[in-house]
Amino acid sequence: MTDLSKMRNHVLGFGAAALAMAAATTLPSAVIAQANPTKSSKPEAMVQPPPRSLIQKLRAFLGVNPPVAVGGSRSGGGQSICLLSPWPGIPVGVSTPVLQAVGPLNEIRLERGDQILWQQRASSTQPIEGPIAWPINPLQPGEQLSLKLRPRGASGGDFATYSLRAAADQVLATNDRQAQALGRDSKAWSRFLGQLKPEQAATAAALLSSPQAPIALRQSLQCSDREG
Repeated sequence: MTDLSKMRNHVLGFGAAALAMAAATTLPSAVIAQANPTKSSKPEAMVQPPPRSLIQKLRAFLGVNPPVAVGGSRSGGGQSICLLSPWPGIPVGVSTPVLQAVGPLNEIRLERGDQILWQQRASSTQPIEGPIAWPINPLQPGEQLSLKLRPRGASGGDFATYSLRAAADQVLATNDRQAQALGRDSKAWSRFLGQLKPEQAATAAALLSSPQAPIALRQSLQCSDREG
C-alpha cells in the first residue's frame, strides 16, 4: 500500500507540474497577441499620404515655388535646388524652422552677411538628405539670414542662395504654440490646415516648416515643375 500511495502522489505531482508549465507558456503568447496590433498600427497611421485635396489647396495658397538655379563660376550642369522648408518668398513664421530641400546635398550653410554661422558638409560616400533640425539659436523677430545649399555633384562655391527673414515676435510665438498644440497627429494637422483661408497662407507656410509638421505633408508640396 505504501508503494501504491507513493506512485499516486508521484503521478499527481507530475500532472500539477505539467499544468503549471502549460500556464507559464500560454500567458506570454496572449500578452504578445494583444501588444502586436498596437505597435503595428502606429507606424501605418503615420505613413498615410495626406489628402490630395489638401495638397492642392496648400499649393494654391502658397503660390509658385520654382527651383532656384545653382550659381557660381564653375557650375556648368544647369543644376537647381527645390527648397521645401522654410517656404521661399514668405517670412519665416516659426523660431526653429526645419531645413529641407529635395534631393541630396553636398553642403548647407547659414550665414549672416559674410559670417558663416553654421555649415554641414557631406562625406564622399554619404550625402546630406532629408529634413534637418534648426541647428543654431532660435530666430529672433525680424532677423535676416542667408541659407545656401549646394547640391550633390556641384563644385565648391556653387550654391543656391535663399534669403530668410523672421516674422514679428507675436507671429513667431503664435505659430510656435499652434505647432506644439497640433503635435504629431497627422489628422489634426490636416484638419487645421484644411480650414485655413487664402489670406492665411503665411500661417500655413510657417506651420509646414515647424519640426512637428508631418514630413509626408511637407514633401508632397514639391516645386512648381515637379509632380506631387
